[in-house]
Amino acid sequence: MSLQQKGKKIEYECNLCRKTRVLYILPSLHKNVDDKGYIEYVDVHQCRNDLITANIIYVDSSLTVRSQVPVDVGDDLSSKQINSLNIPSPKKVGFQKCEITPMKDFRRKNLKGIIIKDKLRQCDFSLKKKGDGKEINILSEMKFIEIKAVVARSVDIDIATEWFKQIASILEAIVLLDDEMLAFLISYLDPKLPSLTSGDTIIEIDYILHAKSSFPRSTLKSFAIFRRQWKKISEGVDSKDFSIYEKLITYCIGNQHKTLLDIFEKTEENMSFVDFVTAMQQLSMLGMLNIRKVEFFTVKEI
Repeated sequence: MSLQQKGKKIEYECNLCRKTRVLYILPSLHKNVDDKGYIEYVDVHQCRNDLITANIIYVDSSLTVRSQVPVDVGDDLSSKQINSLNIPSPKKVGFQKCEITPMKDFRRKNLKGIIIKDKLRQCDFSLKKKGDGKEINILSEMKFIEIKAVVARSVDIDIATEWFKQIASILEAIVLLDDEMLAFLISYLDPKLPSLTSGDTIIEIDYILHAKSSFPRSTLKSFAIFRRQWKKISEGVDSKDFSIYEKLITYCIGNQHKTLLDIFEKTEENMSFVDFVTAMQQLSMLGMLNIRKVEFFTVKEI
C-alpha cells in the first residue's frame, strides 16, 4: 500500500498558475506547529508561463492551507509581501539564524565551516568556522539556496564545489526540512569531500536530507529474494554485512510509519550513520527497498 493510500491529503490551488497541487503526508510528520498553529511546507513547481516558482505553504493542524507565499527564482523572500487568506500573517518574517550542532563523530578534517542561506525557509543555517582553508561560494540553479563553505587546503576546490552544488540542488527541492539532518549531513560530508561525487553519493545525500520525511518499505517477497540471492548480491560487500542487511529489510517489511531516521535509530548501536545510508542506498538500488519521499504532485500526475 502506497503513501498516497495511507497518508492524509493536503490540497491547494496555486494563486499564480491555478494548478491544483496535492501533498500526501503521514500524520506523524504533521505535528510541529508554531504558536499560531501553522506548519511550513515548500512546493517548488513549474508555474505561470512555465517558470519555476516556490510556494511557501502554511498549513494548520487540520491540514488546511491557510496562506501561501510565492517566491520566484532569484527573489528574496524577506522582501515579498505575504499573501494571506483573511488570517494573521505567519509569524516568520525575515531571516532567522540557526546554528548547526555537530554530531560527536564530526572531525572537521575537511570541512572547517559552512553557512547555508535558505531563502525558502528564511533561515541561515551555520556551522561555526574553526581553522583556515579555501572558501567556496555556491548558488543553487534556481537561486533559492546559497552556500558558503570553508574546506581544508588539501581538498581539491573543484571536487568540493561539485559536492556543494549537489547539496544545494537537493535542499531547494525538499518539501519539509528538519535542520537536525544538517548535522548528519556534515558528518557524512567531512570524510568524503576529497573524493569525487557519484550517482550513489548523490542518492545518499538525498536520503540524509529526507531522512525525517521518507519511508522505506520492503515486502516478504523482497526478503525471500534477498536471502536466496545473497551470494550474487554480496559481491563487493563484506560477508559480515549479511545479518545487518537482513535486519534492515526486516525492519522495513510492510512499513507505513517509520522514517529512515527511525530505522537508523534501531540499528545505530551496530553501524554508523554513514554506513547505514550506504546500506539503504544499496538495498534500494537492488530493488529490496522502496523509499518513498514526501512530495507534491499536480492532480493530473496522480
